[in-house]
Amino acid sequence: MLRSMINGGCKVGFFGLGASNIALLSHLPLKNCSVILRSDRPIDRSIIPSGINVSAIYEGKAACKEINEDILFFSPSVRRDRGGLEEAKRRGVIFSSDAELFFSENKKPIFAITGSDGKSTTATLTNLLLLAGGIKSELIGNIGEPMICHLESDVKCYVCELSSFMLTYVCPIAERGCVTNITPNHLDWHKDFEEYKKTKIKLLNSSKKVVISDELGEIAKAYGVISDRLSYSELNGRCKAEVCLTIEDGYICANLEKIVRVDEIAIKERHNIRNLMMAIAMTWDIVDRNAILSVAKGFRGLPHRCERFLGSGGVEYIDSSIDSTPERTSQTLRSLGREVVLILGGRSKGLDYGELKYAIRKYVSNAVIVGENAAEIYNAICECTAAEILPDFESAVRRGDALAKDVGVLLLSPASTSYDAFKNYVERGEKFKEIVRKLP
Repeated sequence: MLRSMINGGCKVGFFGLGASNIALLSHLPLKNCSVILRSDRPIDRSIIPSGINVSAIYEGKAACKEINEDILFFSPSVRRDRGGLEEAKRRGVIFSSDAELFFSENKKPIFAITGSDGKSTTATLTNLLLLAGGIKSELIGNIGEPMICHLESDVKCYVCELSSFMLTYVCPIAERGCVTNITPNHLDWHKDFEEYKKTKIKLLNSSKKVVISDELGEIAKAYGVISDRLSYSELNGRCKAEVCLTIEDGYICANLEKIVRVDEIAIKERHNIRNLMMAIAMTWDIVDRNAILSVAKGFRGLPHRCERFLGSGGVEYIDSSIDSTPERTSQTLRSLGREVVLILGGRSKGLDYGELKYAIRKYVSNAVIVGENAAEIYNAICECTAAEILPDFESAVRRGDALAKDVGVLLLSPASTSYDAFKNYVERGEKFKEIVRKLP
């Protein structure tokens, strides 16, 4: 329907000029269409693809002004329940997005993964397992390029990472779906934790088979997920399940049968072993043990996720810029299990930094804090460790390095988003590495 409307020529709007909408501007046949651009922030004209007939641009406070498009495509981060948008939908404006268009047109099987933590690693491992098993698959969604770029790919199936922003407005019918875990996150965007949980659980109820961990079991039951449809990971086996993955006697076991030795796995942190188990469950009865062993031995983690990238002058430097919540930072500290100097801070997601106290008291000798929420974090943790606020990111890294000479580890795990000073967590992590490499 949308394609035919666009091919026929109509008014097409794009709210937000992030990667997904830029991709739509490049891939959709908009030659005969009148294009309207909208954004809550000023639009950089240089990123607009050439050849696009832009008839109007609405920015800042005018973003919702004069909505008379036939179709309005949204960036994932734009909520659609503000006044001007709700009125436009009542008038018949069709709302869509990169993900919604992809799922409406895709005919190939989807392996979908979401969760508060670990979804990128689990999705990557799932894709690697399928490829190692001889199944041509492609990793798409929140982890990489916009989905529309891959619609015509020559593959058998897609492995898709889905964020809560995406799931708020669309949910695919998946061959297999996985929710890695659910902890408070993005409460600066979602109305409350209840809404956030519901967006994640939607995936379980729209998947033919699902993978779920023991820590999510009660949440799944509370939302009416049917237990006899589930494949469980790291459970005690009491639930009816197609496969139950556990760790027994130093092995990952499937229904108590040994699959792979833990000491053969390249990344041995508990949360990464858990991610591998989820991926094994996602591909169970599709790939063989040789494929599992090959991936377990060869995968060394994704960048900016507890990534040890340099050891110099008696200090080990670890980039975990992806850690944008207190829960994620606490998890990283527990997985390292050793004393560190910690760099924290950025922009808040509306979460409780008091959750950091236990892990910081146990593992952090000094906390160096920077960013918009520096005072909030300082007040939450100052009684747990030596803490100080620095004026900018580079001075925080340099101060952290000086303090780390005594303990041997400098860890970037901000417990906050990067958007106060960086485009994303990748840019923040790369800047951390750049500064460290220039240190004397």
